[in-house]
This record gives sequence, C-alpha cells and structure tokens, in this order.
Amino acid sequence: MKKFCLIFYWISLPLLIQAQTIHLVGSSDDICMNPAFSPDGKKLAYTKANYKGLLIFDLVSNSIKQITDEDAAGFAFKWSSDSKSILSRVSKYDYLKRYNAVKIFDVESGNSLPLTDYKTMMPYLPDWSNGDSEVYLPTKEGIEVYSTGKQKNTKIQKSELGGYVKNDKIIVHDFTTGNAQINIPIKNADIINLIISPDKNKVAFEIMGGNMYSMNADGTNLTNLGKGNRPRWSYDSKKIIYMIAEDDGHTFTESDIYSINPDGTEKVNLTNTKDLIEMNPCFSPDGKSIVYDVFDDGSIYLMNLE
Repeated sequence: MKKFCLIFYWISLPLLIQAQTIHLVGSSDDICMNPAFSPDGKKLAYTKANYKGLLIFDLVSNSIKQITDEDAAGFAFKWSSDSKSILSRVSKYDYLKRYNAVKIFDVESGNSLPLTDYKTMMPYLPDWSNGDSEVYLPTKEGIEVYSTGKQKNTKIQKSELGGYVKNDKIIVHDFTTGNAQINIPIKNADIINLIISPDKNKVAFEIMGGNMYSMNADGTNLTNLGKGNRPRWSYDSKKIIYMIAEDDGHTFTESDIYSINPDGTEKVNLTNTKDLIEMNPCFSPDGKSIVYDVFDDGSIYLMNLE
C-alpha cells in the first residue's frame, strides 16, 4: 500500500507542475488508446491501434504486459469487479469474413477462457452479471448467459440490471426477476454507446448524429446533455465523463474531454486545448484523476483533477 501511494504521489507531483497531465505510454509509432482503470485503481488496461490486443499498465510496479494480441480485444472490454479478469469480444478473419467470440482474460497470467465459439453474427457486446459469476450476451433471439467459473462477488451492487440497444429501443434486463423493460426515449433515433451507471439507477447514451442523454433506468427523467460522445460514469455514479469530437468525414479534427452531472449541471471542459485531440476518457475509482488518449500522438495520459 505504501508503494502504491508513493507512486501516485510522484505521478501527482508533475501533474500539478506541468499542466496537470503526465504521459504514461504510447507514441505516434506505437499507438496506444482506450485506457480504463481497474476497479481497485492499481492498473490500467488499454489497447493498440484499431483496438488490437489488450495490455496492462501496472501503476504499482510501473510495468507493462500484453495479455492478448487478438483483433478487437480492446473495444468495449470490461474489468471484473475484483480487478483480476477482463471480458472482451474478440475477432478473427477468414478472408473477408469476420468471426467473433467472447473470452475472459486472466490479468495476471494472460490465460483466456472462451465462453462462446467463433460466430459470424454477434452484433452485441457481453457484460458481467450475477456478481461476475456469469456473463450475459444479448442476441437477436434474446439473452444468452454463460458461467464464468468465478465466485460470486456479494459486495457489488445488489441490483442485477443489464442494458442493450435495438435501434431506438433501450432494453433493460433485470436478471433477478427475469423481466425486461423496453424504453423508447426518442422515437426513430439510432442509439449508440449505452452505459448503465454503477449503482444501476441511470443510463447514459448518445444519438447517432445527435446529442447525448441521461435518464433513469426505468425510462423516466430523460435529460438532454447536449453534444457528447462515448460517455462513461464515475464509480460513484454522480458524474459522466465524455468527449466532444469533430471530424471532417474522414478523420477526427478536434476533441476535448468534459465532465457533467446526470441532470445536465456543472458541465466542465477538462482539457480545453486547441492543438490536441483528447479522446476516450475514464475516471479513476476515487474520482480524483482521469486517463485518456490523444489521437494526434498515439499516447495515453493521466490528469489529476484536484
């Protein structure tokens, strides 16, 4: 614990002196992106260009290791609540045909546990459920549930809700009762990047070509948060962090990182730069810092918010 605190002290010191940011990993020749803190705050998982592979940056030992080099492993991956495993939908290609499979990766050993066979049709992403003892995968026919072999974590949120999107519908599935609630917040809209708050009380999402929204998990209190992309919740469910990006139809031209309350108040531009394209932010578990990647130089940075 002392070593962990000491490293964060030395990380925090240059943050305060040098515009509150520190370079962690990556370069234009070695693109790193999409970082996410482990729930215990001791590690970062991230991926390489085009979401290829998964790597672990250990903030205690200041070491890096790769746990897989599989295609798409770094897209929308999810940490287990005990910080020991990562869930991902990986891909492989046979000529031009893409096959997907769901796997769990052990962070320490890099060993993988396949939960599904490789399939050509897997439009939805998996998520943890039942205290990490199960994984659910939405399909066009319904919900598939797989055993993970992990012991149920009884300390995490008692509510067992999972969410996914079908066109303009948000389906919130209650694994405790087996019931599913279908909400249509904005008729005929294409909803993307849905994410449920850690306390399971709210959701955030964006409309393709439109704004970002929050609402209660039961479909009430829809709030227009304005323009925004790729929302993520703080661990205490009190804040949303996201980016506002611009593009020219081919590539990103600018982006800054913002935080906002779910009710639309206290919107803050955290980066506010004109010469950098900051993207894919993630809160630390204690909410005192964030990590994000910079599109321009292929690097991952840490910013102290205090």
